[in-house]
Amino acid sequence: MPIYENDEHEFLSSKAKKIENNNYIKGLLFLTDKRIIFEKKGQKSFFRASPAELDINLFLYNVENANYAKPAFPIFTKQVLSIEYYGESQKLSRVDFAVKKSKSWVDQITRLATVAKRDESNRKEKEMLENKKHELDMARAKAPRANIGMAVFGDDKKKNPYENIRENMAEDSNNENLPDTAKRCPRCGFPVTDDMTYCPNCGYKLK
Repeated sequence: MPIYENDEHEFLSSKAKKIENNNYIKGLLFLTDKRIIFEKKGQKSFFRASPAELDINLFLYNVENANYAKPAFPIFTKQVLSIEYYGESQKLSRVDFAVKKSKSWVDQITRLATVAKRDESNRKEKEMLENKKHELDMARAKAPRANIGMAVFGDDKKKNPYENIRENMAEDSNNENLPDTAKRCPRCGFPVTDDMTYCPNCGYKLK
């Protein structure tokens, strides 16, 4: 039995066989709202025993496609569940399982993977915005007028929190105390330094 995260919920579980190089590896297949997990069945013998082993731990946002195939003689053979996914090398791979009710697995995987992809995309977008905001804050701290603030008013969640930087800091671009050789943003002409990644005035990417 795999160990789940606190906010992870199991939707399906079943005995299954992983098909690998025409060999069938017995185990248990699990589907949660975050992962597809396959545990190899432990081995028992007269002299020793080995516990179940985690063989596949696939996050749903990496799943590209899932489908199933009905066998010619369904009475004697389980249906085949095929899952295409992107691994650590970002190459498309496939794994096949012999499992009962494979259509139900395909339907649930497709639905949950769609939600997982959306959540992962939102997480990455939020992380990118936070990193950009951090870089802008660092650039502002090194700018000639580091005490200029930025505020966003209203409850519009889609409002860009950086859109008023240009207005608040535009006066610095006319700072007469700067030497003529000072570097400036190619977009707005605001003074910048070599260690800045983004312009603190307009957000233009300098590097």
